[in-house]
Amino acid sequence: MANKADDPVEGVEKPARVQSGCPVVHLDVSPALEAGSYWRKADELREAGQAFFNTMAQGYWMFTRYDEVREIYQHPEIFSSESITPWEPEPVYRFVPTQIDPPEHSKYRQLLSRWFAPAAVNEAGPAAEAICRRLVAQIAPSGGCDFVAEFAMRFPTEVFLTVIGLPASDADLFVPWVEDFFRGFGGDLAQQEAMARALDGMRQYWVDALDERRDEPVPREGDLASHLLHATLDGEPIGDALILDILTVLVLAGLDTTRAELGYLFRHLATNPDDRRRLIAEPELISSAVEETLRFYTIIFGDGRKVARDIEFHGCPLRKGDMVYGLVSGANRDPRVYDRADEFVLGRTANNHLGFAAGPHRCLGAHLARRVMKIAVEEWLKVIPDFRVATDAPLLERGGGSMMTLLTLPLAWEVTS
Repeated sequence: MANKADDPVEGVEKPARVQSGCPVVHLDVSPALEAGSYWRKADELREAGQAFFNTMAQGYWMFTRYDEVREIYQHPEIFSSESITPWEPEPVYRFVPTQIDPPEHSKYRQLLSRWFAPAAVNEAGPAAEAICRRLVAQIAPSGGCDFVAEFAMRFPTEVFLTVIGLPASDADLFVPWVEDFFRGFGGDLAQQEAMARALDGMRQYWVDALDERRDEPVPREGDLASHLLHATLDGEPIGDALILDILTVLVLAGLDTTRAELGYLFRHLATNPDDRRRLIAEPELISSAVEETLRFYTIIFGDGRKVARDIEFHGCPLRKGDMVYGLVSGANRDPRVYDRADEFVLGRTANNHLGFAAGPHRCLGAHLARRVMKIAVEEWLKVIPDFRVATDAPLLERGGGSMMTLLTLPLAWEVTS
């Protein structure tokens, strides 16, 4: 990532608490760059040292390697989820249950867990397969598409809405809302107004949905919003404000993530025909391809936490209120942990990646995301077994301030009569 601002800052005095041996960098992770740039930067940082102090925003500590990042995830009593964006230690939004720490976190998570448990995901499997087959059948005769806009955004959104009991056609509303939100969430100040409008749109959608269900005596079958209206927390009704927080974060966490991973997975298959042909011949390896995508093409550049008490952590003197940033993209390619860490390895057996985080905040929708990605590969390859990237121009990805994702992925294939 050829950006002078990414190099250690000359002439900037190290903060008093930054010990020698903890270099200072100035790294802005918000710009859109050529695909792969952020992973290369993560590799450079990880191999240069296990910790840095980033002078971006108010300044925050970065930890680059697998063991340290996993340790941050596993100790919420030290590293609080009160803020998950290190350049925003006092966020104006509240993601529930994402920004709730244990032990209270488990109560909120239990409200939602059955909707995304393996049994629920298995039950949704046939509907997800039908949605995927319909979308692929619509796309295939054209001989090409923008995979991101026409498939990767649409498929997981329709499946997610179906799982929580909403019309799949409402994907027309949610897709642009999620896009606009993450443009601003990633640190791009020019997109803050669009982010705010997207949040307002989503929340109004849920306000209307709750009003429609409010006077119904029993919960609607398979309807998450209705379920939350009838649920209790510590023996008391949850209340609309909290329900709105929960439903909003589910949409944001559930839609953007899977579409992003699908983009990188299908770019890999388009540019690595040997892997693509192997999956066609050995479909039992598709699950391995999904896991390796989550490791090698992780969409999380890093994950922020707020320090809850003074502590020295791997040589860095952290104080209560400081922000830290676990460099997930560096951790997931750490050669101290993974054999052939810098390669996409089909059939990798030991793959305890951090693509879904770790610890009590491990991704609630991990089972659904895996199933959606697996179905996408299975159904696409049945109909479009050979495809290629249809441009020589560099592909751009959204910055790592939120979640990295390809902005576009033009694919092409031969159409047979």
